[in-house]
Amino acid sequence: MQSIWSGNLAFGTILIPVRLYAASTELRVPFHEVHADDAGRVRHHKFCEVCGKELHMSDIRKGYEVAGRMMTFTDDELDALRPVASRSMHIEGFCGREEVPLLALDISYYLGTENVGKGRAGQPFTLLREALKRSGKVAIVAWTSRASEQIGMLVPYDRGFIVKRLLFAKQIRPFAQVEIDDEPVDAELIEKGVRLIDKMAFRFDHASYEETYSKAVRDIIEAKAMGRDVKPEPAAQSSEARSIRAELDHMLA
Repeated sequence: MQSIWSGNLAFGTILIPVRLYAASTELRVPFHEVHADDAGRVRHHKFCEVCGKELHMSDIRKGYEVAGRMMTFTDDELDALRPVASRSMHIEGFCGREEVPLLALDISYYLGTENVGKGRAGQPFTLLREALKRSGKVAIVAWTSRASEQIGMLVPYDRGFIVKRLLFAKQIRPFAQVEIDDEPVDAELIEKGVRLIDKMAFRFDHASYEETYSKAVRDIIEAKAMGRDVKPEPAAQSSEARSIRAELDHMLA
């Protein structure tokens, strides 16, 4: 597997050579934009809205509007503000997993050792993994990748670790902005809701769930390539609306 970052995991003064890997893959089918008449690829050009000239990348700067005035910045000006790419992932400290907000959890990565078989990383890597397992805590780590500051939660997993990237607090929108139509519900209905939850309880098997849309798209692509007609399935019709009490009684029967 191709790593996306490599460096040292700093456990205090102990430096552990490690590699970071993407833990997920994209299932989306990559389509091109094409002309409906002749299937020619669509090319997008950039034009200035003031003078109407077509622009090349060398003509373009970044801009930010303040009070109706557009201020422009060069790449050099903005690059000077970026954090310097680092070859170190620092353990900031250790905490309980419940202290990490659920909303902060973002992309998952695998963390493995650098220089496999050369003996530099194996012992300290194993030490940290086993000590972290025994402590029952998680590590909070910070690193810089592609001139972008990152924070994450380091958790033992299999023979290595998972790094769960965390959003910064300012990236999370306040829940107070969400509109809620909160109406009272009588105790009898809540009790029936609890009974329905108990009835629907099951052992979650993550591997049994599959994303079906991309497979359906690839099946259509294959069918068209073979010259077969493709007819979309009719949309399912919604059932007749009933009261909450009637729905609960029906499902509990």
